[in-house]
Amino acid sequence: MKFHPSKIYPNGRHLIFLSIVWIVLQVLLLWQNGIVTGLEAEKYITQARYFLNHGKLASNNYYLYSTQIFLIAAVIKLHLGFPVIIGIQLVLSLYAVLMFYKMGLRFLDNNLLAALATLFFILNIPYQTYNSHLFTESIFYSLSIIYSSHLLLQEKFSLGTLLWMGSLLFLLCVTRPTGILFFAATACYLFFRFLHQLTTFQKVLIVGSCIVVFLFIINAMLGAGGSLDFMLPFRKENIICGVNTVDYSGIVEMKEGNSLQGILYYLTYNHDQFFRLAKLKTFAFFGMMRTYYSVWHNIFLAIFFYPFYLLSLIGFWKKMRQRDVSLVYIITIFFLYWVTTLLTCDDWHNRFILTVTPFIFLSGFAAFSLGASDVEADAKYNTTRQ
Repeated sequence: MKFHPSKIYPNGRHLIFLSIVWIVLQVLLLWQNGIVTGLEAEKYITQARYFLNHGKLASNNYYLYSTQIFLIAAVIKLHLGFPVIIGIQLVLSLYAVLMFYKMGLRFLDNNLLAALATLFFILNIPYQTYNSHLFTESIFYSLSIIYSSHLLLQEKFSLGTLLWMGSLLFLLCVTRPTGILFFAATACYLFFRFLHQLTTFQKVLIVGSCIVVFLFIINAMLGAGGSLDFMLPFRKENIICGVNTVDYSGIVEMKEGNSLQGILYYLTYNHDQFFRLAKLKTFAFFGMMRTYYSVWHNIFLAIFFYPFYLLSLIGFWKKMRQRDVSLVYIITIFFLYWVTTLLTCDDWHNRFILTVTPFIFLSGFAAFSLGASDVEADAKYNTTRQ
């Protein structure tokens, strides 16, 4: 697969316009929601206070959310107030907008398309809403875009670059557990982008090592303890996390349910139930609409996101013909989030698919880009006319 570095540079007027739209939207959301310290934020605030009093977190699973917890703890310790955290989240969000625009220039190779993709990225209200929440999502969403853009924009790696990228990836993994999925997507991308000149033995060794490390980390996360119970969605047949559809499904499971072995055992002996739930979870994941949303909320979701599903398929096809290796990263991270939902449950507020919506916008606008075959056709047409 080929790498096509973009020769298009950021447009100053586009950046000013996008910045103004971002500022107006954030002001409106902050005015409407205020600083949200309730709901899920309560457990992070509680854990931050617990850490300050005991020097550790209540259970190991909270270390998978430690970026937000330690940030809250620092603010409490220094008596700075929660608006400081919102300020940090907004700075990261604005930086993510800039990096998304640059990533769009590289991926779409067109200034207007990159600006339009970034505009939809900003106007993704369900995504942007979390900037005023003391949840983990705001920092996680911003870091995922910052990390991904830096990764896809790199043409070569130095030691300093590797340390910087490694630090961002580590932060992703301790901001939300699903950050580990970016490790797998990164390994796939680097393999196709930079390792094509290695021998078969070297490739097998590197791929094998990455798989072992990835599985080891996943297994450790599954056994982190606390409130994490990865067999619960199957026992209670959760389509949406926390919403039980049965009291007990009678599935066969191992004592070590929170492990890769436990999940494999479940899949082996309960495949009928798994595929039935997988179909329902797929509809929930891609459909996004919920019975507890208002009619207008569901209409907004359908109008705003559904057209991009079709456009993304066209964009994937164009980028495949163009042999753009960054498509490996985008498809991998999208696929992994879907599979993770099948193995667990979908989020109450669509936060899993919201993570990958920026990449849906990119691939959707790629449907309007000029692919490699289109360039060749234009060249042949112009040659014939001459």
